[in-house]
Amino acid sequence: MLKIKGKLSKKSDSGFEKAIFSTLFNQHDPGRRPEMMVEPQDVDDIIATVRYAQANGLKISVCSGGHSWSANHLREGSILINMKGFNRYAIDHAAMTATAGPGVGGSVLLGELFNRGLFFPAGHCKGVCIGGYLLQGGFAWNGRKLGLACESVIGLDIVTANGDYVFASPHENADLYWAARGAGAGFFGVVTCFHLQLYPKPKYYGMMAHVFSNKHLEHVFRWAHEVGPNVPTAVEFQLLMSQNALNLLGPGIEAVAPIFADSKDELNEAKAFLQNSPIKSKATLRVPFVPLHIKHMYRLTMTHYPYQHHWGVDNMWTSAPIDELMPHLKTIAATMPPPPAHLLWLNWQPPQRRSEMAFSMEDKVYIALYGAWKNPANTPQYESWAPELMRKMEPLARGIQLADEGLHKRTARFVSDAHLQKLDQIRWQHDPEGLFNPWHSRPRLEL
Repeated sequence: MLKIKGKLSKKSDSGFEKAIFSTLFNQHDPGRRPEMMVEPQDVDDIIATVRYAQANGLKISVCSGGHSWSANHLREGSILINMKGFNRYAIDHAAMTATAGPGVGGSVLLGELFNRGLFFPAGHCKGVCIGGYLLQGGFAWNGRKLGLACESVIGLDIVTANGDYVFASPHENADLYWAARGAGAGFFGVVTCFHLQLYPKPKYYGMMAHVFSNKHLEHVFRWAHEVGPNVPTAVEFQLLMSQNALNLLGPGIEAVAPIFADSKDELNEAKAFLQNSPIKSKATLRVPFVPLHIKHMYRLTMTHYPYQHHWGVDNMWTSAPIDELMPHLKTIAATMPPPPAHLLWLNWQPPQRRSEMAFSMEDKVYIALYGAWKNPANTPQYESWAPELMRKMEPLARGIQLADEGLHKRTARFVSDAHLQKLDQIRWQHDPEGLFNPWHSRPRLEL
């Protein structure tokens, strides 16, 4: 019998279903259930759970905030370790570092740092905890300047598959450190604490936007594709296409530009990107730069990702010519489900080199589809919208980002072949019995 100080829920318990669904941001029932869920109180509880799973032929999945669109943490024949109680953090302003448990909300941490004149590249959505976010890479506020959030992870405390409690960094257990920065839900250990590098808060921060009717779809996407390589790194340029732009203008495209600038000159350069746009006259609405606290940026973002919805999500990285992408973009617009379903186009333009880490899949443009519906009766109508369209676009794709994966519906490449092979080797060394559940599916290596 598993004995822990924290809470233990079994499949046979009357409140088990409610407890399991409390771990899901995506309200779509995946139909899978673990044998039990553990909410550990401390590291000893995690070690005891790992050893119990080994002894009883059970696998392990880990959850921190439950924002996996595919509910990767809910797997048959497993123990779910729910890390929501590991939600403490400590900030060392003098050292410009922080420690934070996986259950800490990225918006909570960044909000506190913001108030102290500090910054960390946390994710864009309120409620996302840093556990899964940092493991899969972390596309962040000000990420084009500061890099992926996992590149600001300087160490991790980890319970391994054999029950050891270790520290991983570039100098200790470097293979685990390499794997933890990009393996996502396929990581083979339980991270109990992240050690983070902090940065000064940018001097200027806010947003500007242009909103276009869908009748200008071709002009907008051609402009976005062309201008992408020249967008200043202080700008996170993105397009959001939905059936109701700004929740009031009907079918349209929001060209949104969050800006984080460290000087007045950098701010002016960033604003000029939209101010001098050759298609600005076609915009139904033009919003000039508005200074915004990070909490207000989160509030605006969450209009596109509301709670209590079912979601079907998929994505792709691409550098395909716009002429080849355009027919698919028009199909997406024509078949778009009602709001809050939307398309996200992110002009990413990755740097030539990244840190040495498992994360290894990105490209010039990121396209993600978010099918969303509130009534379960609409599931047959909408659940396959995103994966079916992405399947048709596969010839134009380089791979996917794990943050918006739909690997339960469509197998796709999420790291390079060389990095996937290295991940397999490190997994075999640290988890030879396969105690930890990997991803839903994985591409075949092209050797």
